[in-house]
Amino acid sequence: MATAPTPLGWGRSLLFSSGDFACNLYWQSITFYLLFFYTDTLGLSAALAGLITLIASVWDGLAALIIGVAADRRSSRAFVRVNAVPLGIAFVLLYLPVPLQGAWLAGFALIAHMLFRTLYVAVNVPYAALTVQIAPDSASRSRIAGLRMILGAGAAFVVAIGTQACIGLMPRIGYAAAAGLFGIVATAMLFVVGSMRPVAAPLSSARPPFRFRAVVATIAGNRAFAMVNLGICGAVAAMAVLTRAIPYYFKYEVGDVAAGSAALAMMSIAGVLAIPLWMFCAARLGHRAQWQISAVTAGLALIGLLVLRPTSILPAQMLFILFQAGGQGLFFGFWALIPDVVEHGGRPGSLRMDTFLFGIAALMQKVTMGVAVAVFGALLSWSGYVAGEAQSPRVLSSLIWLTAALPLLGLAGASGAMLRFPRSLVSRD
Repeated sequence: MATAPTPLGWGRSLLFSSGDFACNLYWQSITFYLLFFYTDTLGLSAALAGLITLIASVWDGLAALIIGVAADRRSSRAFVRVNAVPLGIAFVLLYLPVPLQGAWLAGFALIAHMLFRTLYVAVNVPYAALTVQIAPDSASRSRIAGLRMILGAGAAFVVAIGTQACIGLMPRIGYAAAAGLFGIVATAMLFVVGSMRPVAAPLSSARPPFRFRAVVATIAGNRAFAMVNLGICGAVAAMAVLTRAIPYYFKYEVGDVAAGSAALAMMSIAGVLAIPLWMFCAARLGHRAQWQISAVTAGLALIGLLVLRPTSILPAQMLFILFQAGGQGLFFGFWALIPDVVEHGGRPGSLRMDTFLFGIAALMQKVTMGVAVAVFGALLSWSGYVAGEAQSPRVLSSLIWLTAALPLLGLAGASGAMLRFPRSLVSRD
């Protein structure tokens, strides 16, 4: 007779969620600074930097599928432990100011980026999929989602403050120095998380052969999986463009680069403070309503940015903070729902492939992010942007529209997808 899974306490929830702090030391760094590093330190054009990001993102998503299949047939925990050290080393390579030019420079940047992305998904996708086994019920998974978002936002704060401090001390190698410090901390934390024992066993120990037709049938019959992933892709596109636009906006529109890092740090704090509110909102109103309120909040900030076009530090920072507070609600909603959504397609008689489904979700998000960044870079180059020079009124006007209008389109998509999310599944919250 099967025994009920042991309830997950706050201590183990916090320990498991610390893996998100480790992963976000990497992810928030490339989100905040890598595109800006490519253009204003390495000297790549914005269009080429965006193209490199797109190629690496598509490869990231494909690698996630391969790793999803492999981890489902072996051990997700082992994947986290084995790849932790190589990931930290690859992260430093991303930010090396190598003395190369032209095609050699672009080639090095692309190879380093693809290596990092491969190792990142080899850690992050199995870690995310472990939620299904570590947390035995919806309440525990919602708690973990909240803790992960709080710790992830805390990592973003550390990245924003720590990177700016390293650049101030060592302008030429500051990005690489910060990457080294973050890599040491993240590696230690991932070893601990990868050693945790699951609380809940998989529904079945049987591992049927991987068949593409069965995979398609399982996904096609899971509307919840499709809608929550389409929704988060809209949010990812919005966040990807806006966070990469911030260093450019503060350097060229506001005239204070350090204020951009300060804005990113304050956005991280706002994300931490907003998560308990979104957790409470989801508990009282359900995840569908919480999702829509989050999207509206972030949308109002973007409309304010378009209408007001602030050139002073504080008003600009306040609008970005409001966007982050709303945007974090969308990511909280996704991480609270995705374990249930995956399990929703794993009922008796269907193919069990937890990590693979998390890999599908990662593929959709990474491709979306890559396309969004590539579009941003291409349009920025098309507007006439030249790194390090005073920008023309056309460039500054384009920068405003790219910073606000593109994310608004993403939020509209995120909101529309959640309208189609099955009510029957959210009623379990």
